Amino acid sequence: MQLRLAVAVSSIALAAPLASVSAQTTTPSAQTATTSAQSTTPATARWEFSLGADPTAFDLNTPEPGINARMVANLTRSWQSGNSRWARHISLMVGGDAPHDASQGIPSFFGLPECACSMHLSRRYAGLTAGASYDLFRVSRFTPYLSGGTGLYYSEFGRSTDGVLTQGDLAFWGRDYSHNNFSLGANAGLGLKVRIGTHEVFMEQMLHDFGFGRQWMGAIAPLNIGIRF
Repeated sequence: MQLRLAVAVSSIALAAPLASVSAQTTTPSAQTATTSAQSTTPATARWEFSLGADPTAFDLNTPEPGINARMVANLTRSWQSGNSRWARHISLMVGGDAPHDASQGIPSFFGLPECACSMHLSRRYAGLTAGASYDLFRVSRFTPYLSGGTGLYYSEFGRSTDGVLTQGDLAFWGRDYSHNNFSLGANAGLGLKVRIGTHEVFMEQMLHDFGFGRQWMGAIAPLNIGIRF
């Protein structure tokens, strides 16, 4: 988790010096011309839609029933002027883990006997975030960029237990358990967009930290592929 948080913080921190250097190396006359052009060029609003999977939580050959797969979908509204490398965006993310089973025979805790049972696990989450992105440079149709933001996240964890349970098992594990939580979090990532006609196709590796580095809040790192139209 500390490594993931460091990646997120460094991605956001990297964009600021690049923007500062870009502004400092511009001559006064160029700054005046740029400011004038930007003031007369309204920001263009566009929609983005993407699907993603978390490479750190993807395994189709699990020994237990089910698969280990974490999928997300993103719908984003973005605004960017034609003369600016900066863009603003508001995004809605929804996703979940594919339901799967835990191994038979849950190890004992706190001196309780081992539970000879199976557990069905599920997780869902959503995020409503706002942030900005910065185009690093442009080469023909290709533009790499940095993205970061913050917002409100929701996560839900569910567990149901099957099998023969003793009174001790029931007291500790229970038959069914669910927990949900709202939290403030942050996100950051690196992407590449390619212009095709009037649209853009993009691929980005994102990190969503649900609790600013607090490990129990959790994090996901989806690799998204989408289109901007």
